[in-house]
Amino acid sequence: MKIRLALLINCLFILNANAQKMKEYKIEIAVNASKKTVWKVITNFKDYPEWNSVLQMENNDSLIVGDRFDVSIKKPNNKQSNFKAVAISKDPYGSFAAKQKMLGKWFFQATHYFIIEEIDQENSKFIQLWELKGVVAALFRKQIFRELEEFEKMNSELKRYIENGNQLN
Repeated sequence: MKIRLALLINCLFILNANAQKMKEYKIEIAVNASKKTVWKVITNFKDYPEWNSVLQMENNDSLIVGDRFDVSIKKPNNKQSNFKAVAISKDPYGSFAAKQKMLGKWFFQATHYFIIEEIDQENSKFIQLWELKGVVAALFRKQIFRELEEFEKMNSELKRYIENGNQLN
């Protein structure tokens, strides 16, 4: 009994240590538009249904840091993940980030960054970066990363929407 308990404690310790190591996933796309144009589109949550088949965000259109909002991720199998996130940073025309936790950061925490880098005055790079922590991220990293691949579609849709002249004035 003592040996089993000791093994269980050691396994939990190792798992927790591994869970606290951050896992990152990053995708990016060049967009033939200014940082200001890309910013206007990615921060206009109300118009997401016009161009974005992957992600929907509601109830924080002003991106007020500290406020919670609703997020829905549409998966290819017609399933949907719904959760609450909190805006944690906002740098107008540069980036914003939101964080989601389940049962505390030790279990699962995901921070999603939306970053716009200026290539020149008429071209930008749009980057999505996720930082994942916790037991779930440690155990299911490969599966989570496979699901995040769907956001490549969002990036392509953003590029197409903007470059076809559909962006806001």
